[in-house]
Amino acid sequence: MIGQTRGLDLDFLCFPEAYLSGYSAQAIVESSVPLDYPPLVEFIRESSAHNTVILVGMSERRDGRIYNTQLVIHQGELLGTYHKTILTEYDAKYYAADLDLPVFEAKGIKFGVVICHDTSFVEPAQYLRWRGARLLFTPHFNSIPPEGFPTGDRRVSFWEHRVMVLNNQAALATLLKMVVVRSNVIVITPEHLGCGDSNIWDMNGHCVAAGTPFVEEVVTAEFDRRMFTEEHWIDRRQVPAELLDMIAQAAHEYPR
Repeated sequence: MIGQTRGLDLDFLCFPEAYLSGYSAQAIVESSVPLDYPPLVEFIRESSAHNTVILVGMSERRDGRIYNTQLVIHQGELLGTYHKTILTEYDAKYYAADLDLPVFEAKGIKFGVVICHDTSFVEPAQYLRWRGARLLFTPHFNSIPPEGFPTGDRRVSFWEHRVMVLNNQAALATLLKMVVVRSNVIVITPEHLGCGDSNIWDMNGHCVAAGTPFVEEVVTAEFDRRMFTEEHWIDRRQVPAELLDMIAQAAHEYPR
């Protein structure tokens, strides 16, 4: 895929969650590798042949734990990693989590990553925004049963879940004034569906590029570089610092 897109002269190319390892229970355990795994090191080294920033998901084995990791690679170097912060019940069976939310910089642009379920909450992306990120990548592995899944006393349908997830991305883009780039998998089996709705939203929440459901394709959009370096006219500095302190206090007091 990197070879196929080389002619597009992309600044960034984001692959879905757990793209290199797979996301089944067996795949997470058996395909998890450390960052010094020789084929992975060679893959990173090969990126020196082009100028695209590559973001790709894997299951990373580190210090006796497995993390849901997105690698950030540029010109033969690993710029860093992001570990999924907020785990689903399924994730928690296999993955560990941490609160290291790095802001990366490449091409003169500050950007961050949140993975799949992280986007069900504003807080991880909001933290990255306060740290200066204006571009947000959201790799997903949305593969669920066609009939949906139970939660509490009701069942969430496949399409209800899809609409909610897409709305979450648009909301993050709109409220945080970030360009949001979502990549997702395609899965078509009797047990699971993943429709591969990889979309891109501008800072007004408009979907400016959308993938065709169940069709594997590269979704691209072009933006003026200045929008990532200049504060939006809805300036986050308008938010009183005291209000942020109040939110933090309310979070600590929220019933557990």
